[in-house]
Amino acid sequence: MIVANGQVNISLSVSPVRINKDEYATLKILIENSNDVQQVSPPPFKNLVVLSGPNQENGMSAVGGHVSSFIAISFIVKPRTAGKINIDPATIKIAGKFYKTNATSLLVNNAVSGNGSGSNTGGSAFALVDPLAPARPVSEFNDYIFHKGDNVVDKVNKNMMLKLEVNKTSCYVGEPIIATYKLYTRLKSESKLTENPSFNGFSVIDLTGPNMSEYSREKLNGREYNVYIIRKAQLYPLQQGNIELESAEMENNIQFIKDEYLNKGSRDVIGLLDDFTQATVPEEGIILQTVSLKSKPVNIEVKALPEANKPASFTGAVGKFSLEAALQKNIFPANEPGKLLLKISGEGNLQLLTAPSLSWPERIDPFDPKVTEDLNKNVVPISGSKTFEYSFSADAPGEYTLPAISFSYFDPVAGAYKTISTKPFAFTVTKATGPPVIENTPISNKETVTGINRIFTNRWWIIVFIGIVVLAGLLIWMKKDKAIVTELNSPVVKDDREAKLESIVETSAINQQNPLLKTEECLYQDNCTGFYTLLNTELKDFLAKKFAVHSYEINTRSIATIMDRQNMSNETVLQLQKLLEEIEWQLYTPFERNEQMNAMYQRAQDIIQLINSYSFRHL
Repeated sequence: MIVANGQVNISLSVSPVRINKDEYATLKILIENSNDVQQVSPPPFKNLVVLSGPNQENGMSAVGGHVSSFIAISFIVKPRTAGKINIDPATIKIAGKFYKTNATSLLVNNAVSGNGSGSNTGGSAFALVDPLAPARPVSEFNDYIFHKGDNVVDKVNKNMMLKLEVNKTSCYVGEPIIATYKLYTRLKSESKLTENPSFNGFSVIDLTGPNMSEYSREKLNGREYNVYIIRKAQLYPLQQGNIELESAEMENNIQFIKDEYLNKGSRDVIGLLDDFTQATVPEEGIILQTVSLKSKPVNIEVKALPEANKPASFTGAVGKFSLEAALQKNIFPANEPGKLLLKISGEGNLQLLTAPSLSWPERIDPFDPKVTEDLNKNVVPISGSKTFEYSFSADAPGEYTLPAISFSYFDPVAGAYKTISTKPFAFTVTKATGPPVIENTPISNKETVTGINRIFTNRWWIIVFIGIVVLAGLLIWMKKDKAIVTELNSPVVKDDREAKLESIVETSAINQQNPLLKTEECLYQDNCTGFYTLLNTELKDFLAKKFAVHSYEINTRSIATIMDRQNMSNETVLQLQKLLEEIEWQLYTPFERNEQMNAMYQRAQDIIQLINSYSFRHL
């Protein structure tokens, strides 16, 4: 991509980049963030036959919180010869200055597809359109032309709609469904999403690609439309019941051209192409219409997992999995920790899986497991693996056996529970060969032997302790006056207990501070436009410190796993997930000061206070 004039981006691309000699490709000129395009000169079509074009699309896209407008001009081309066809840059005049795009190339195999002349297996935006077929329309629709007697509302309703499609309307808890919000259009418009579904009650993995300007062709009720995927998500229901997938809403600025002015010129960028230069349509020849489109919600029936034959080792895994486990060493000294690696692979709700509980032998102290993921979240359902690394130590040398590890999951295809197990693991702990190696805090339920325990285990210590107390009392009484004078004239020296107490008080004071201080300051300023960015940053910083993770690890998908480790309630998890989703959505829309800011700030404060009420293992 070439950057021109600051924020303006221009590029030239071909899709697919490799075709057979009887297939088609799409050549696209993309112009982003420019309202002052004066001329477009496409590259010379050397060794290419233009079958359709120029075809224009324009609109708005939101990526990473940045909203941008775009204009795309495309041509359907067919190669004249096989081999590598180099395509020179296009030239674009913006605000009186000329800019060149990048060059590109098309690789043409000296073979035919075998599917008939004009086939295209590359999956381009025009893969379903054969420009050579005589009965087919050209790729650009002309529904934007407004004829006498036309009705604007009827014309919009007939040529533009927003639909929600799902791959199933009934599933089990933990079984994935795919929700896709599509914009069907035959009109010229600039569109932006104004209401984004929050997917309450689901764990969400977004599948929408980064380039929302890409589109495909689909038929609906016998008519062809350009189809844009507005949002596509993989959803994992967290609870049973009838759950509604909310509507999405888009605001569309639609442009019609009156037919009597059409021959006088065109206001499109296509009219700025060298070979299609025309005069500008006068203002009275343009009809602008702003229309809000809303998809219909869809109800999903989420079935509870059956209670019958539910294994004791089942913890919520839904899908199809395999289990592997191995000890790092079968023999190790008592001063070194042992390591057990447990790997769960397959497809399903892997991102929600927690560490399986193991039946450790007597005199073995386990530690919190370390978790690593290798997941492919772009397939349905998620596939990959999750590895749990357990460290443990032994109280004494000896022969030990870790019982077979069982893992149970529900297979939604078979509609039944399945249990897979490893073999038992035997290992030997030898005498210590050096100082103990400390790895982590043990999670054993054994009673810790403290100084008090030792005192009451050894009775003679009690006698010594009483004698020391009596002697100390006599010394304090004899030197009382001197101690008071010394204390008044000397600086106060704090012992360790006092220092620890002050540390606890200081930590408590920090917890009472407002972690959303900058957000609050912005809230009460009239000219602050960074409210949602500050709220997103400060809330994630608070969560990162509270859960002892990096802030980049905090997102709507991982927060459930992180909070589950702290034994936090599912209601609290869902409440925080919903808040993070709504904040994230606000980052994708143009900033608007409204009453929702106050409500969202208060919800963030409420969730912070709720989280502070829990006890944490890492704090």
